[in-house]
Amino acid sequence: MVRVVADALAPANGAPDTLWDGQWGDLAVAPLTEPGNPAGLVARDPLKTALVLALESDARGERDPLDPYAYDQRGWPGDGFDIDAAKGEAPLGSTTWLAWRHLVDDDNARRVEDAALVALAPLQKQGAIGEVTVTAVPIPAENRIERRISIARPDGTLLYSGPFAGLWEALGAS
Repeated sequence: MVRVVADALAPANGAPDTLWDGQWGDLAVAPLTEPGNPAGLVARDPLKTALVLALESDARGERDPLDPYAYDQRGWPGDGFDIDAAKGEAPLGSTTWLAWRHLVDDDNARRVEDAALVALAPLQKQGAIGEVTVTAVPIPAENRIERRISIARPDGTLLYSGPFAGLWEALGAS
């Protein structure tokens, strides 16, 4: 059973587009009775859904330099054949998951910031969002990195600003 928790970027006036249990997310399927979208993916707030998918999906990463025989590189299979770079598309997701290979320190916090900026860059390139600011602070005593993200709309108005813990919060709570 999936436990649905409040997601900071989920629509305020309805069920979230993604079902998030604090560690795993899944896409929600619309009912067969939904006009114009029977059994399609729920997208009551497509921009916020795109932001969550960009930040919380695992993008393909490099092999672990400390364990070259480990094959966990993750990533979305569609990235191998369905990317239209001319339309600003890029591989889906973030490489934040790679940060778990490293210490909780300033260098790793920069990796987390960079991963979020890279993950959101396609949405910026496509004109869906404007300026993005990411700040990550290592908290070694809690074995986590606190990530705060500010995202503006293309016109400069604020879309979201605040913590975006995702994986870090989920693993710290387990």
